[in-house]
Amino acid sequence: MLKHNLMYLRYFIALLLLALVAASCNRSDRFTAYFGRTRPPAGEVLRYVSGDEPESLDPQVSTGQPEGRIYMALYEGLTVYGPKDMQPVPGVAERWDINHDSTEFTFHLRRNARWSNGDPLTAKDFVYSLRRGLAPETASRFAFLAYYVKYAQPYNEGAVFVRDPQTGQFLLRKDFEPGAATPEAQAEISGTQFHQFINAPERLTLPGDEKGRAKVLAADPKLQAALAGKEFVKVAAEDVGIEAVDDYTLRYTLVQPASFFLGLTSNQFFSPVPRAAIEQYGDQWAQPGHIVTCGPFKL
Repeated sequence: MLKHNLMYLRYFIALLLLALVAASCNRSDRFTAYFGRTRPPAGEVLRYVSGDEPESLDPQVSTGQPEGRIYMALYEGLTVYGPKDMQPVPGVAERWDINHDSTEFTFHLRRNARWSNGDPLTAKDFVYSLRRGLAPETASRFAFLAYYVKYAQPYNEGAVFVRDPQTGQFLLRKDFEPGAATPEAQAEISGTQFHQFINAPERLTLPGDEKGRAKVLAADPKLQAALAGKEFVKVAAEDVGIEAVDDYTLRYTLVQPASFFLGLTSNQFFSPVPRAAIEQYGDQWAQPGHIVTCGPFKL
């Protein structure tokens, strides 16, 4: 009986295989379409499927990989990542100058750079964007990338300068922190008023909150004594080492040498964001219908 059933099973399998082969050899034209096929969009349109929903289209807010790919399409920084080796190549900046110790980077912007609404993209947009990204209320998780810029970290952390109200002079970091970097001697600092300020010896900064400040002072009696009769001045956005020399010249001043800084300016955090749209729509500025971008694609 078992032998008889085995014979029928073999016969059934043979018929099934024969049917499958016949079906594959006699496909009709009506079965050429397959599930998942989509037609490419017409014109110069890129349809990108990210897989995950983006946290935000604000390049200074989110840090995820899905968003990063989108930011490269929607925004263009001073430099961008080269497609072959990911090294920085010109973006909005067509060229740049670097001083002898890599503490000052001057970018020369393309004069044909535009926002997606047609407005010109200028150095002032980059100044606004960096200050916004560093503002404590923005709470950017990438703000630390800009800490090489002079006074960027103190501003982001809500720190304060220390000033003598009688003389108007500020306490200097080099007088209280052994080993603090000291700029090379200069006969005279030239340039704009801001350039003179940002190249002066680095000011001492302390935590802006009393608890944090008390902890620092408890460990440094000399500093604690020096604060007698002094006043605290909050580090402001205008103190950060970035300056629009003119509409198409942007200058960064760093707190220490950083020859790799061009690689940082390719990061999404340093992308320009549209001030007018942000001021008009607030935290909704990056929504469809409101968003203004400056990259090779627009939303």
